[in-house]
Amino acid sequence: MKKYFYITIFSLAALFIASCTKKNNLAPVPTGHLYFHLHTDIDSFEVGDYNSVIQATNGRNISLGLAQIYISNIELVKLDGSIYPVTNKVILKHFETEAYLIGNVPAGNYKSIHFSVGLSAAENAKTPVANDTVFYHPEMWFGNTAQPMGYVFLNVQGKIDTTAHANGTEAQMVPFSYKIGTIANSKQVIMPDQNFTVLLDQDDYEHIIINYMRIFDGVDLSKARNLSVQNTADNSNVLAIQISNNIPNMFHYE
Repeated sequence: MKKYFYITIFSLAALFIASCTKKNNLAPVPTGHLYFHLHTDIDSFEVGDYNSVIQATNGRNISLGLAQIYISNIELVKLDGSIYPVTNKVILKHFETEAYLIGNVPAGNYKSIHFSVGLSAAENAKTPVANDTVFYHPEMWFGNTAQPMGYVFLNVQGKIDTTAHANGTEAQMVPFSYKIGTIANSKQVIMPDQNFTVLLDQDDYEHIIINYMRIFDGVDLSKARNLSVQNTADNSNVLAIQISNNIPNMFHYE
């Protein structure tokens, strides 16, 4: 009986060592560096500077004084339809910056990108510290602190022509300000299929346009009340819901 016991222990130990050796001998997954290159546009026109006036394709004048957006929950879709999730990555897109490192991802061929405009419930409940370059941005808070109301997922401000025929002068432009947030208004963006390849130890830049003109789809600009969303209470009204529903349509490949 004792001999059988020792043989069993020895066999289990050998299996454990063999298992560990096998795991340790697994080749590392080859990776490349994936970047999002995010452009700020009004229709087909790239915004060169804050407060510069751009005439949209419908003739309406618009300028942006602030355009910032949180992107998280990034997923890469492989050619076979399987998903590679990019974990623990949140970016705050500033107008001034276009290139953002998403991370080291498996080298290979992909066909699409999914992501969320917004934050997870855990991220939205996070209390930022002063040196946090992603979350410590008071302009992305609803109040003087990030909590308890959470973060602004989309903050876009500027001026726009609100005339019925979209033919007003620059002097007739009026301010607008939209702070879209709350978990209910987080939106998933599913980019259309467009094959791309991440090469081993190489930088791949996926160019994506953010068309801020699309946030006004279905919004009656002639009504002054439709030019402002400022707090979490506002984020449950019809205007905020319309704007949040427009968010997925803001994104397309360059």
